[in-house]
Amino acid sequence: MRRMIESIVLLLAASTALADGAGSACRSLWDDFSDPPDAAKPWCYYLWLNGHADRETITADLEAMRRLGFGGINMLDTRGYWDSGDEFVVVPKAELGWGTAAWYDLVEFCIRECARLGLEFTMNAAASGGTMQSFIDGMPHEADVLDRNDIIAHLERVLGPLLKRVPDLVGTTFTHIYSVSYEGNVKTGGSWKTIKDSFYATMRAWAHAHGLKVYSESGGPWGWGSGSTPLDCSQLDLLAHNDFPQGEFWPLYGNFSNPDAGHANRNGRFFQRGIVLSARREGRKIVSMEAFTHMSCHYSVDPSFLKPIGDIAFADGANRFVWHTFTCSPKKFGVPGSEYFAGSHINRNVTWHRDVDAFVRYLGRCQAMLQRGEPVDDGEFVSVATNYYGWGRFRKDPDAQFTTTHRREGDVDFFFVAGEGKGDVTLNAALGGRTVETWDAVTGRAGRPVAVACDNGQTRVALDLPTGGSCFVVFMPVGSRVPRDRGRAGRASLPMKTIPLTKAWHVSFAYHPGIKAAPPAPVVMDALRDWTTCGEHGRAESTSLRYFSGTATYRTTIQLPQPSNSQTIKLVLGTLLSGLARVFVNGVDCGVVWCAPWEADISAAVRAGENAIEVRYTNNGHNRLVGDCFLKPETRVTRSTLSYATKPRERSDPKRPGLLLPTVYSGPSLSDPLQPSGLIGPVQAQIGGR
Repeated sequence: MRRMIESIVLLLAASTALADGAGSACRSLWDDFSDPPDAAKPWCYYLWLNGHADRETITADLEAMRRLGFGGINMLDTRGYWDSGDEFVVVPKAELGWGTAAWYDLVEFCIRECARLGLEFTMNAAASGGTMQSFIDGMPHEADVLDRNDIIAHLERVLGPLLKRVPDLVGTTFTHIYSVSYEGNVKTGGSWKTIKDSFYATMRAWAHAHGLKVYSESGGPWGWGSGSTPLDCSQLDLLAHNDFPQGEFWPLYGNFSNPDAGHANRNGRFFQRGIVLSARREGRKIVSMEAFTHMSCHYSVDPSFLKPIGDIAFADGANRFVWHTFTCSPKKFGVPGSEYFAGSHINRNVTWHRDVDAFVRYLGRCQAMLQRGEPVDDGEFVSVATNYYGWGRFRKDPDAQFTTTHRREGDVDFFFVAGEGKGDVTLNAALGGRTVETWDAVTGRAGRPVAVACDNGQTRVALDLPTGGSCFVVFMPVGSRVPRDRGRAGRASLPMKTIPLTKAWHVSFAYHPGIKAAPPAPVVMDALRDWTTCGEHGRAESTSLRYFSGTATYRTTIQLPQPSNSQTIKLVLGTLLSGLARVFVNGVDCGVVWCAPWEADISAAVRAGENAIEVRYTNNGHNRLVGDCFLKPETRVTRSTLSYATKPRERSDPKRPGLLLPTVYSGPSLSDPLQPSGLIGPVQAQIGGR
């Protein structure tokens, strides 16, 4: 008997050692997934508008970026770029000269604050987008991209003084210089091949000689028709001069209130195929994307709208986002303050800024996985000419239910899958000797093994994803160990008991802390409703709930049983048509609800009997901006560099019949539709097995 027990112990030990060895890659992947390293986190553009920045604002901005989960910044102080104010946001006049000693003082301060906070610092190597502009004796000067000597002189003039100031941080904190897509026409003749050799190659050689690296949107996505310089070389050769290449993707213009979330293929504009191909051809680990750029309806998008568009970029092969954009807006500009003409705004003046860390963490988890291992070509791209120039996704089936990308590390195959609904996805990985499970980057949890069927080296996996959903499907050696969680596991069909919240809601309202106007008075809601159905059209005082943008705290109570170890209790909010919500139960923070299936796991906070429910819901800033178009400037709730249109948009330019004036690029109009807002429900508790 004793010998038998010893044999069993030895056998178990050997099995454990075998499993530990086989699962080492899986555990390493899990560690990065659950706690992404700084190098895997997304970056953001940090825009200074005409030099309007100060030390207090820089420190507060960078600390906020770190808290949200960003890993680095691309600093641009843009001058003279789409800032006329006729059709775009009015940019405040410069108070600080670009390239002056005082300007370099601020840039040095920004770099040293990044070092203190553990953020990577990169910067645009010019004073404007789309050009290589700098200033000489206060006058703008554009370098000739066909003249190597002029490019070197430009880099020495722009970056030389900074390198002398922070030699201790070059290559560690200050790591890259950047060139935004070169969108200007070649003014001195020549060709893109000449630009490739004279500009991109020269910039990279100079940077490497000074301890820096280079990334850019080489050649840009733009084509200006007959006035453009023809592309006479492979764009892949242009991109090859980057230490990592960068593309971009945009949400398409709409009312941004009820997106076709499950079909991001038709809801976004993508410039990334050439970027992915270049990175794979050159062996670059990073495939970067300027993320979430748009110019329409400022402050009208939120994480749930952006997620499925970002998911498509991930599924196409991107693995680092540079969020466009986080604008530096000193207190003197008010709230929402000074803003760039483009981008999905995320700075400290955005209504949902403090809770967007849940989305940024999601991006970090995805990137941590997608920067690991090596890409596996499953034939996802249609073969087209390498002289690719322009927008497009060019996938085999843009209407497929699921879109995937495949990577492999050691004995682990893993797939990022974007899509929605119940269905089977066929993945190019053999099942033998491996377990298949889903990892949810929204919650950071690993699910239970999923149902599979295997045939000829391919595995068919059954999925059930929420609207605009995503997951990682991980093929791991049998015996690999990752922490199991009692939360949602691949949306498995489990017996559920539903308990509706039937008591009245006590609701109070608060504007952004930087707004001093009185918010709407507290109300008691017997039934939840859309705020935009309250009050009269045009009655836009600060206390108007119809036009409110900010945070509403909903409070009520519900009787619940104490969950057993085999149960999960979720609070299901119903679809939030705009914005997001943070859930508290009995004072315990249960996390941010920001995308489908719009639920929070409250198991750890529930106690038997009466439970206090608090939902802090925040909508987008759009409705308040529309409301302020009805008010005189001195009585507006918001202060901004946006243009407030006090008349409806109309087609008034016969030369551009498709353009509404004033444009949606410049700011709000009183004729703009409002976004449905508020906790609309139905809100209910769901009790089910784990």
